[in-house]
Amino acid sequence: MNASLPHNGCDTLMLGFDYELRRRGFAGNSCQIVLELSAAVDPVRLEQRLAELAGQHPILRSRPARGLKPRWKPTRAMPRVRVHERRAGLPQRLFNEPLDIHRGELIRFDLIERTLIFTWSHALMDAKSAEYFLALVGGDHLSCPETDQDWYAQRARRAGGLRARGRQAWRELERLDQFRGALPVSLATRRQPVAGRMNYQVIALCPEDSTRVRGHAARMCGFLGDTNFHLAATLVELHRLHQRAGCPTASYVLPIPVGLRPKGTRTPLFSNQVTMILHQFFPAQLGTMEQAIDAVKTGNAACLRGDFMDAGITLGQLFRGLPLPLYMRMIKHELRGEICSLFFGDAGAVDPELESFLGAGIEGFAHVPAVTVPPGAGVVFSRFRDQLLFTLVYAEGTLRNGEAGEFTRHLRERLLDP
Repeated sequence: MNASLPHNGCDTLMLGFDYELRRRGFAGNSCQIVLELSAAVDPVRLEQRLAELAGQHPILRSRPARGLKPRWKPTRAMPRVRVHERRAGLPQRLFNEPLDIHRGELIRFDLIERTLIFTWSHALMDAKSAEYFLALVGGDHLSCPETDQDWYAQRARRAGGLRARGRQAWRELERLDQFRGALPVSLATRRQPVAGRMNYQVIALCPEDSTRVRGHAARMCGFLGDTNFHLAATLVELHRLHQRAGCPTASYVLPIPVGLRPKGTRTPLFSNQVTMILHQFFPAQLGTMEQAIDAVKTGNAACLRGDFMDAGITLGQLFRGLPLPLYMRMIKHELRGEICSLFFGDAGAVDPELESFLGAGIEGFAHVPAVTVPPGAGVVFSRFRDQLLFTLVYAEGTLRNGEAGEFTRHLRERLLDP
C-alpha cells in the first residue's frame, strides 16, 4: 500500500538537495545514525529482519518517480547489509558513499564490529522517523504505522482552493524577496570545496555538562527553550567564524526544521513530516548570547503571527511537480545562488524506544546529516539519554585546517559558559 505514497513538499525539497549534491560530485542527500553497541549483531538476522519489513512495506525498495504527481515506484532492490573490518577513517568513507536511490536503494546498514551505521535517503523520511525505524528493525515489539495519513498534505489543504493557495504561496515568496536587501554570503561561496567529500565531527558532552547546558537554556530561554538556546549559541559562533575567516556577510539565513506530526504521532513513518522556515539574522544581533536569543525569539514570534509555516508548506506542495533542476534554481533565485548560511537542526531527545538493537545494548548514538553546497556546513543537536551531542558536517575545503575543530570547541564553550 505505501509503495504508492506521493512525495510531499519536503520530500521534494530533499530530492532537490540530493540532485544538487550529486551534480557537484558529492554522495547525495543521505543521512546517517551511528550506534555504538555492547555486542556485535548477527548480519544474517539483520538481513532477515530487513527483508521481512521490505516485504511488508514496498516503499523500502522503491525509487522516486517524477512527474506532475511525484511518488514512490516499487523496484526489485532490497536493503543491503555489509560487514567491514575496522580501519582508520572507514566511517568517514562510508558517509561519502552514495546510495543508488534511482534503483531503489533508500537504506543501507554497515557493520564494523560493534559499530552500526544506518544510512538512509533523506527523501524517504526525516530524522525522528529514522530513529523509530531503527527501533522497529532492532526490536520485535513495535508495529510500523500506516502511511495513508499525510499531515503535511492536510496542512496544505487548509489554505483552501488553488487561488487561495496561490495567494498564500505568493506571500511566502514576497517574504523571501525581502531577504535580498541584506544578502547572505556563506563560507562555501567564498571558498569553493576542493573535493566532493563531506567530513564530520561528533561532540558529546558528559552528563554533568549536559545538565549545566540545560540549566543555562532554562534560565535564558524559558521552559522548553533548549532549541532556541542551541540555535543562539550556533549563530553567535557562526558569526565569529565568519569574522575569523575574513568572510563578512550582510546577514545569516538559517532554515529551521519544524515538525508537523501531532505530538506522539509517527504516521506516516516513511515521509518527511517537517517544514523548513527560513529565518534571517543580522551581525548586529549576534554580538552576545542575550542579543542572539532575543533575535531568535523575535523571529519565532513573527513567523507565528505571519503564518509563515503554512505558507511555506503550501509553496512546497504547489511546486513539487517541477523538474528538479528548475526547482533548485527557483530555491536559489531569491538569495542569488545561496541556499542558506548554515543548516541547523535539533532532533531533541532520541526516541525512547531505541534502547537496544537486536539484543545488543546501545551505548553510543550520533546523528550525521548531509548538507548542500552552498552553504557547505551544518550543525545538528540531539540528546541521548542524559547526554547532549552535536554534529558538525562540512564539505571539504569549506573549512580550512583547524577551523572545524576551533568552531566546535568554541561552540561547546559557548554552550557551557554563555
